[in-house]
Amino acid sequence: MPGPRVVLISMYVGHEGVPHAGGRYLLELQRLLDEETDLTMLSVGNNLNRGVLGEAGVPRRLLLLGHEAGRGPLGRVLNRLAVLADTTWRHRRDPGMASAAFVLGLLRSPEARAAVREADVIDLQYSESIRLVRLLRRLNPRARITGTFHDVMSQSFSREPGDPDFWRAVAQRSRRHEAAMVRRLDEVLVFSAKDGELLRVPDATRVDPPLATGLEERHAPAPAPTVLVVSYLARDENDKAARWTLDEVWPQVRARVPGARLRLVGGGALPALVDRADREPDVVLTGFVDDLDEEYAAASVALVPVLQGAGVKFKAIEALLHGVPLVSTTVGLEGIEGPDVTAGLADDPAGLADALVAVLSDPTSAQRRADAAQRWAVTRYGRETFADTIRRSWVTRSRAGA
Repeated sequence: MPGPRVVLISMYVGHEGVPHAGGRYLLELQRLLDEETDLTMLSVGNNLNRGVLGEAGVPRRLLLLGHEAGRGPLGRVLNRLAVLADTTWRHRRDPGMASAAFVLGLLRSPEARAAVREADVIDLQYSESIRLVRLLRRLNPRARITGTFHDVMSQSFSREPGDPDFWRAVAQRSRRHEAAMVRRLDEVLVFSAKDGELLRVPDATRVDPPLATGLEERHAPAPAPTVLVVSYLARDENDKAARWTLDEVWPQVRARVPGARLRLVGGGALPALVDRADREPDVVLTGFVDDLDEEYAAASVALVPVLQGAGVKFKAIEALLHGVPLVSTTVGLEGIEGPDVTAGLADDPAGLADALVAVLSDPTSAQRRADAAQRWAVTRYGRETFADTIRRSWVTRSRAGA
């Protein structure tokens, strides 16, 4: 029996080597849908997405919309206005808005509109895509429309430092948009029960990211005291967390554990962070690495120091899956509901430093706890569990309604 016609809309495209966790989730989703459905993926035609065309894992049918050239004088004016909306209006008033360039590209493209109108299922990834649900419902009233909230943006905006009046207004506006979005969706998917509660959708479908490979090995305590921070450093909350770690947490650890090393692993580091890390002889800023397995194998403890943002932090799950003792802030552990999964949980520099020092001083005891957490995580975040959820949510239900 042929699979349902699915349109997947995301402003990002997953591919092999994608440097951020959300992209790795998309990669697994794209592969599953490409195998089991008649998939068309729509995304914004920016330079980042155009640069991954032809990469492994990119869907067979991918349409990039927006930023098209050669449309005549009126088209060029519309392009300029769309870019202006994306770069100016978004930052000044509505950071969670859908891409105006993408919307313009969708309305211009007969192929994309046809794919939407003929779809059995329209799946929207991230809040900025879900904001399009009203337009998509008009284009195709009969399709089943689902939305996956990678983050609850109103919570993320409420945690932004600086200019509290601005961010309070942005968070309130985002909550209104979220309420309108979930009313129009046929199904809401979240990565944690906490996010379902924030969205006021108690029956939201929880989908656990498929980060386990089934080939996980037990972690052995590292011979040298090494603290590992893995994150996509171009993101504002990760950049701030890394600099906060260097300024407030790491000096306390270094003073109590001679020879300790800190490795900041991930691409996208901004110049200020590069300069700050270069001043520390026991800190290494690696940039993007192809093989995180080697980094986790050489680590004594993984640190997730984020104080902002929302949603489940995939980097915390990855540390658990690699069997590395985990120290985290409460934001870093949100949505991970396993029993006793961390070696330390704190939101202040002294508390995080104490937890890191405890692991570095007694790695054997910390490893026993990490082994138990790894066994739980491998079961919870397996690919088959993920695939079963997706099939029930989109494939099976769309066929049942056909």
